[in-house]
Amino acid sequence: MLSVGGVGVLFSGELNDGFVEGFRNLFARRYLPDVLRAEIKPDVLIERFKGDSFRVFSAMYDVNGKDRYKLESAVPSAYTNEAPVFFLLQATARAGARKGRIFVTDSVSVVNPEGRAVLFVGYPHTGKSTMSALAVSEGLDVLSTENTVLDVRDERLYVIGGTEVLVYDPKIEEIYGVSIDYDETTRSGYRIVDLESTERRRLLKKGVEVEKIVVLHASFGGGNASFSPLRGRKIKKTLWYFATSLLKGMDYYEPAPLYMPMSDEINYNLNKLLDSAVEHYSGRMFEAFGNHRDVFRRTVLFT
Repeated sequence: MLSVGGVGVLFSGELNDGFVEGFRNLFARRYLPDVLRAEIKPDVLIERFKGDSFRVFSAMYDVNGKDRYKLESAVPSAYTNEAPVFFLLQATARAGARKGRIFVTDSVSVVNPEGRAVLFVGYPHTGKSTMSALAVSEGLDVLSTENTVLDVRDERLYVIGGTEVLVYDPKIEEIYGVSIDYDETTRSGYRIVDLESTERRRLLKKGVEVEKIVVLHASFGGGNASFSPLRGRKIKKTLWYFATSLLKGMDYYEPAPLYMPMSDEINYNLNKLLDSAVEHYSGRMFEAFGNHRDVFRRTVLFT
């Protein structure tokens, strides 16, 4: 039994080769939020059959409040069998949305010196990992590094989960003059930091209120930071993309992501998040342009 972002996943079938434990390695935890061994109420039921290729050959949704899958797969691993990790991310994102736990992709969140979260979202290569790396270098808590789990309380967004493995380009250290302790490297030379900690778990269990949302357009060659506020429909349009991408299978895996239906319950929880964002974050959601350091300094450190 695993908990992924607070979603209970119960496995059955052929599991004597370390299949379940494969979702706890560094690669899997780079994409799956808060993967824990836990005895909680299952939301997702997965029956696994051993095989050399990956395929989902049965999917049933909202059966007595649970999603049920049958799949064939080898053990999850980086480079050789990544598909089950992204399938599980999509499956738990759907089950989470049904519970009001919204998985926001392409996002990172850090705790500012005042104890609130800054949520960064952005397309690939817009500076999200660099924001996390700069936060680590400043000794700040990083709550999520790739995918963030949000819920809504009193029309405010709270970070309640997220990925805890940071992968960053080492040139960050050279360009910005920072030093980061890292655990290992990828094949292509990117550095890996495992951010799992008791303090991070404590913060997420309580939930950290999001103070502002920043849509990143940062680059190493950018100038001083500039900001453009988002309001109304543009807030909804932007957050809709990042809050539904995982549900729609836009994080590709082979042979192809599943089509997962959006239930009335899921749509209700998504719209609750969007309406709350418009109500509370108009004037506190920005597009940010410029170099990473200045964007970070002005959005997180307030200087």
